[in-house]
Amino acid sequence: MPSINARACFAADRSTSAHTLSELASDSSSKVREAVAKNPSTSVEVLEVLVRDEKWAVRFAVAENPGPHALAPALGASDADVRGRAAQRDDLDAMGARRVLSDPVHSVRERLAEVTQDEDAVAALARDPHPAVRSTIVLNPTISDADAEMLASDPIAQVRATAAGSRRLRSETLSRLAEDRSSVVRWSVLVNNPERLDLARKIAEDSDEMNASQAKEQIAHPRDFTEFLGEIDLIN
Repeated sequence: MPSINARACFAADRSTSAHTLSELASDSSSKVREAVAKNPSTSVEVLEVLVRDEKWAVRFAVAENPGPHALAPALGASDADVRGRAAQRDDLDAMGARRVLSDPVHSVRERLAEVTQDEDAVAALARDPHPAVRSTIVLNPTISDADAEMLASDPIAQVRATAAGSRRLRSETLSRLAEDRSSVVRWSVLVNNPERLDLARKIAEDSDEMNASQAKEQIAHPRDFTEFLGEIDLIN
C-alpha cells in the first residue's frame, strides 16, 4: 500500500480521476482526506461527505477548495466555522450572499461583513439583529455614510463605540457621541479621533476617571497621539 504522503499526493493531483478521489475520500489518514477536500476535481457528492468529516481541517478544506462547485457544500456545512470561511470566498455570488445573510449563527454573518463589497449585502448587514454584526459592518469601507450615521445611534453601546472609531462620522455626530451615556463610547471618540482637541477638552471633565486622564494626556501631548493620522491640522 502506498505511503500516506504518496496517497496525499494522488489526492491533491487535479488529474486524479473522480473515482480514485472518491476512494481516497474515505482514507484512514486525515491528511489524505484533506487533500481530497481541497482538490477542485473532487465531485460535489464527495465534498458533501467530507464537509461532515470528524476532523476540522478536512471540513475547512472544503471551504478552501477553489472549485466553484465547492461553495454550496461549504455553505451547507453544519460547522459554522466552515460556513464562515465560505462566506469570505472571492467567488461568493449574490445567491450565496443571501444564504449567508440568513445564517442562524451571527459569527458567519460577521465573516461576510468583514469582506463583502456588495452594497445590498452591506445595507442588510447594517440592519442585522446581532450587534456584533453591526459593529463589524460599520468598519467595512463599502458602508454608506448614511448607514454609518445610523449605527452611531444604535441602541447598543458597543456598536456606537465602533462607529465612533470608524472615522466616517460627521463632526457634529462625534460631538454628540462625546457626551454619550456610555463611557465606552466616549473613550472610543477620544482615542480614535485624537485630532479633535475640542472633544478631548470636553472629555477631560468626564465622570469616568480613565477617560478624563486619557483626555488630559492627549491635550498635553497632542502630536504623540495624532502621528498615525499623518499630516493634519490640529484643532486648537
